[in-house]
Amino acid sequence: MTKFSYKNIYGSKKYNEFIERQRYVINDNYFYQTGKCELSDGFSVEYTIYDDKEQKEKGFSITKAVGAKIILRNKKRKVYEYYRFNSYAYGFNDIIHHKNGHRYYPFHVYMYGISFLDVDTLEVYHYIPEGYKHNDDRICGVSFYIYDVHYDRKSNLIAYYGSHVGMVYDVMVGDFSEPLNFNPHLVSLYDIFNNEYDEFDFKEWKDNKLYVMCHDEEKSLSVEKTLSIDELKTLINELITKGK
Repeated sequence: MTKFSYKNIYGSKKYNEFIERQRYVINDNYFYQTGKCELSDGFSVEYTIYDDKEQKEKGFSITKAVGAKIILRNKKRKVYEYYRFNSYAYGFNDIIHHKNGHRYYPFHVYMYGISFLDVDTLEVYHYIPEGYKHNDDRICGVSFYIYDVHYDRKSNLIAYYGSHVGMVYDVMVGDFSEPLNFNPHLVSLYDIFNNEYDEFDFKEWKDNKLYVMCHDEEKSLSVEKTLSIDELKTLINELITKGK
């Protein structure tokens, strides 16, 4: 398999040029829908989605650009505003209470990667991996698409539920000791149990262990599996050491 690049392309010339090409879609002429999501701690997210579709023959359409304007509020007070391009605005549903005493809001500005906002200081960190090898006309290759975030305060580990290319659902685990400069080396539960199961769901952090549900669609089978915190930390350190 082509080697995965952890290089952060956020803020690069190529990324900035892509964003400027997409920015036109944030316009009432391309309005698609609006919505609101309630979070914890009195926070809420308001989003407005814009979609530029080109109609083709036989009722087909091609999306030329899609973007969203998102506002994070706390008890109606505007806390932070950002834009997301390349995919719709649906995001995460909670505020992370970190061991360091700060609170963090996880979000996307692009399809891949993840961003974290310290809602107490308004410091923000963006990460978009270069990913796997890709064509030069794309800003990055494919990587893991994150749907849900699950932080364990005791261990400072974080579990991401999401999918790889081809809709392979997985749980990826990493170190979250430094949220605004987090380590992107993630351990894949799919890789660990690949010989037995084909999809994974996060269940819970409990008793110094990570619990996941493993599914075998062909056998219509679902079983619970666990990995200890120590095992996960060892695997993460091995990834870092090998430079993968």
